[in-house]
Amino acid sequence: MATIDSRRRITADRRDFLNYRVMCPFCQETVGPRFVTREHLDVQPSPPYAATVRCPRCKEEFEVIFAAGT
Repeated sequence: MATIDSRRRITADRRDFLNYRVMCPFCQETVGPRFVTREHLDVQPSPPYAATVRCPRCKEEFEVIFAAGT
């Protein structure tokens, strides 16, 4: 059975993400809304619930899930 790399899905505060204070789990580059490739509306609690991000430095894609209440 294949295992999913746990770094592919991180949880972050939406305000931190909007202010480019979220770090790539692979290379520690700061990322924000400019690097979103897709928004996800099917993850609770309020839209947009999550976003797929491509890091500008290492080009890895990962999902940022916004913490509840942010």
